[in-house]
Amino acid sequence: MSEGDGATCPFCGAAWSEDMLAQLDRFTMPSGCACCGGAPGAHATAAPLPTEDICCAACGRAIYRGFKAQQESQS
Repeated sequence: MSEGDGATCPFCGAAWSEDMLAQLDRFTMPSGCACCGGAPGAHATAAPLPTEDICCAACGRAIYRGFKAQQESQS
């Protein structure tokens, strides 16, 4: 991979760290993949929703936001 290839931070332009890429892989939703066209039933198990942000290792800004814990329904 040459310099300039791969994911970069939209804020500071730094390349993604290995930890950031691993975090993204952990929380990639199977229903969002190209192989099944968004049919979650095509996969054996669903990935959990990410609860933590993916932040740039260089500048610290959140690139992807995690989902908040499910809130109690309001009556």
